[in-house]
Amino acid sequence: MKRKIALIPVDARPVTYDLPKDLAKLAGWEVLLPPNEILGFLKAPADLGKLFNWVEEVSNEVEGIIVSIDMLLYGGLVPSRVNTDEEQVLRERLANFLDIKRKNPQLHVMAFSSTMRLSNSYVNQEEKDYWDQYGKEIWNYSFHSHRFAKHGEEKDQEISQTMKAKIPDWVLEDYLHTRQRNFSINLSMIEAVAQGLVELLIFPQDDTSEYGLNIQEQGKLQNETRKRNLHERIYIYPGADEVASMLTARMIYVLEDEHSPTFYPIYSGMKGSLSIAMYEDRAIQESVKGQIAAFGSHTVETPAEADVLIGVHVPGRKQGDLALQIGLDGVDTNDRNIGEWVKELRYYANTGKQVAIADVAYANGADSVMIPVLFESFRLVELVGFAAWNTAGNTIGTVVAQAALLHLAAKKGLHVDREKSRQFLIRYLDDYVYQSIVRQEIRRKIDKEEDITQEDLQEKVKELFLNQVNSMVKEIDRNFSIERIYLPWNRTFEIGIDLRSSN
Repeated sequence: MKRKIALIPVDARPVTYDLPKDLAKLAGWEVLLPPNEILGFLKAPADLGKLFNWVEEVSNEVEGIIVSIDMLLYGGLVPSRVNTDEEQVLRERLANFLDIKRKNPQLHVMAFSSTMRLSNSYVNQEEKDYWDQYGKEIWNYSFHSHRFAKHGEEKDQEISQTMKAKIPDWVLEDYLHTRQRNFSINLSMIEAVAQGLVELLIFPQDDTSEYGLNIQEQGKLQNETRKRNLHERIYIYPGADEVASMLTARMIYVLEDEHSPTFYPIYSGMKGSLSIAMYEDRAIQESVKGQIAAFGSHTVETPAEADVLIGVHVPGRKQGDLALQIGLDGVDTNDRNIGEWVKELRYYANTGKQVAIADVAYANGADSVMIPVLFESFRLVELVGFAAWNTAGNTIGTVVAQAALLHLAAKKGLHVDREKSRQFLIRYLDDYVYQSIVRQEIRRKIDKEEDITQEDLQEKVKELFLNQVNSMVKEIDRNFSIERIYLPWNRTFEIGIDLRSSN
């Protein structure tokens, strides 16, 4: 067995590029990645010529390939929203990739292709250039036109028509054309699954809501999947950046021919578990089930039956967003009991159960009310999963992958404590120290990021981050030290952290 997988990631950020590779190490596998420098930057697409050459070269070295269709066809997730290539050009790229599978029939291929998101903002950093003028109007047109189609309420029709009138015809035509082109490609991916060229396909819903053009597309994709009886090979659920990690875990289990571990979720509050997380279209409970199903497993009825217990920390009533500082009043309420939740998890850990933590009380960072309570009862290294970043789907999928691969490592008798400690420490430093504390402080000190040079922004982040880490030294694993911190996309939204071992 080669014990190698190739990954074409959705972009080159640490969570999409480094994290899947690191997770594979927990099970003794190697993930081969294209050179970081050819994968583009924000709206700038990857060098697709070099990318295809790389795929051709590694296809004989690996047992499987995990491929982001957004990267393969458009040059990345963000470029998929702004790319202007004609559909025929995209189809030719797809055909070239599927020919690699035809030449290597033994190669396992798993793919993911996002349903294009709808951002409810006037921020065009990751969208069409006109989004800073018409982004919210397009979002409202999308939301209310779909809601009207579903329920027939006149108010929705009035809002959708009002929004449409505010959007120039050429803008709406361009946007709808881009959506239709991407949707058509996604339909073709279903055909690739039906032909056996792709064995597993995920349509992650990137930044979504209960209604919208993307939800309409999702329904059509679901109908086509059911019609072809492919529901065991095609999954549609909220997420995006975590999918490569989850597929890495699933492919390793397939290649190892191992049974997937079962899961039992324990929520910090029932009301919060039934709430719909921000940027998603379903209750948090259903997102948990969706991520576990996509991995290839299922939940069980009691903790005793489960291989892994996932402690899902939820908001009291409604999820907030730490990055945007919105909706925070519905998070820390009496509708949840953190202390009792931690005690229950500690009880099961003491009986020998593997425990993982998915913190989804907020989008974009860990809950600073919960974290100290958790780590009064648990050491970070005791857990088999820990994450609290970006959307609920991002966090949950990461934790499922972590827990599954550590379960496999334990089953195989692999000694991965040092690597596990390194990875979990990065999540702690990123999801909690940076996203929940440092990023808030930086944004209070800097009115507009575009008014400061990249070098000064980097230095300010480094200074504030290291001050926080030094003040929290008792909670940091002293076997590691920070080698480098950096801003992957020259903005404060995400951070990269490199650690060095002290021994």
